[in-house]
Amino acid sequence: MEEIRAAYARFGIEVEAPTTYGTYYRLCCARCKTMEGNVGDKLLPGMIHTLLEEQFDLYAAGLLGCACGHQAERARALDPVRAEAARARLA
Repeated sequence: MEEIRAAYARFGIEVEAPTTYGTYYRLCCARCKTMEGNVGDKLLPGMIHTLLEEQFDLYAAGLLGCACGHQAERARALDPVRAEAARARLA
């Protein structure tokens, strides 16, 4: 679970308490606390990094994450060149 928490933290997302489903956890924006979805704790080692890498462009373009823009800002901080290219291509 710590690998999942750390991976999402890079994008400004907090993994919160389990939901009523048992092995799923709420994903919330670290800035405004808006719920952004759920994640399961049964991912294979390293899988969360692959998933978030594939979603990077969507975060950077502001198409994934919450309306406050925190995830887009975090994506720009992580890789400004790639984030700008994604924004230009997808926005």
